[in-house]
Amino acid sequence: MAIKLDISNLLEPAVGEHGLGEDAVAALDPRILEYRNTLAAERAYGLHAHMGLAHDAEVLENILRATQPLLGRHRHIVLLGIGGSSLGLQMLVHALRPRGPALHVVDNTDPTLFAEVREAIELEHTLFIPVSKSGGTIETVAALGYFTGELNKAGLKLADHMLAITDPAKGHLRDFAERHGLPTAEIPPAVGGRFSVLTAAGLAPAALMNIDIAALLQGAARTVDLSTDGAPAEDWPATLGLLAPELCLKRGKHSLVVMPYSSRLEYLSDWFVQLWDESLGKDGKGQAAIPAVGASDQHSQLQLFLEGPNDKALLFMRVEKHRPDIRLGDFEWEHFGSGYVQGKTLGEVINSQQAGTAQACTERKRPNATLTLPHLDASTLGELVMGLEIATTYAGWAFGVNPYDQPAVELGKRISRRMLGA
Repeated sequence: MAIKLDISNLLEPAVGEHGLGEDAVAALDPRILEYRNTLAAERAYGLHAHMGLAHDAEVLENILRATQPLLGRHRHIVLLGIGGSSLGLQMLVHALRPRGPALHVVDNTDPTLFAEVREAIELEHTLFIPVSKSGGTIETVAALGYFTGELNKAGLKLADHMLAITDPAKGHLRDFAERHGLPTAEIPPAVGGRFSVLTAAGLAPAALMNIDIAALLQGAARTVDLSTDGAPAEDWPATLGLLAPELCLKRGKHSLVVMPYSSRLEYLSDWFVQLWDESLGKDGKGQAAIPAVGASDQHSQLQLFLEGPNDKALLFMRVEKHRPDIRLGDFEWEHFGSGYVQGKTLGEVINSQQAGTAQACTERKRPNATLTLPHLDASTLGELVMGLEIATTYAGWAFGVNPYDQPAVELGKRISRRMLGA
């Protein structure tokens, strides 16, 4: 089974004037085919480079070559990176639950975080992985400087405890790696940070965490094939990428709630927020992604989603077959008014909660769609990640913005540097 997108609750028959009409559905297939032609033409000129990663055998070979000598040598991995250099890996590790070294992420300049990570690790058993294409991101540079100092004080060789992931030819981190003889892995220059999880930025540390990165790329390749040659009606990334902006522009749904019903996908919501918000929020345009997790946030945010301002669309995600799953046996269920769950699996319970929430949203005229994953493994996760990246590209076109730059973020960085005396 492949990932499927159900959009029936985004349409007027389900949610009335808050949904899209027959004209939007009728125009969808021709729009997808038109955008596909644009996508193919622009990819021929080197744009949308993240879509080429899945079918590029050299990507996998280079990552395995860089990581093979380091496998099994460390008890701790400390990732030094921020945004696209950290959220993607955290999403992969949280979703796939590998049995490998303990992961610590330093993605902020908060001194408490530095101190906590230093306390948690043994330097002689730790691999530090700075991730930055430019090597100029202050959060990453600060972490690199601090932990380099700690290694030096302990008399440990940097090359034995550091893997630099950066631009193949230039940048401060590339220069640092070459001067200290560090092993390196490369981020393709044409792939932006928030689209880089399927480059060495995400896959090299994932491989060291014992994640099947070949399966991730195989799943991603299925989505690329679907979005290139598949039937438009089954092209869920294009459908999501075109309809979410249309709901924003024509129905005032200025926020998109992303709510997977799986604790394992909690970090996917955070990763998607950066992908969607940083790609689309430009020139007074865009749609704010709001992270949520079912069923936990049924007891916090759902009240707002159901009875607050009707300015949101919701994207639910559900896992059809949970692995492992647990069946609820004998207990005093009736005493707690919960006899209906006896004999059910927890997978059945959480999927019923998702379906119930979707129906409640529909009854309150809150447009919502559901992505169904057949199960959650590395291959399906790769399929999902690539699909959400492609959906973001389509959404950028629909909003009329460049989905790959981030001028406002760069402005904030320049101001911060000046405040510190640069």
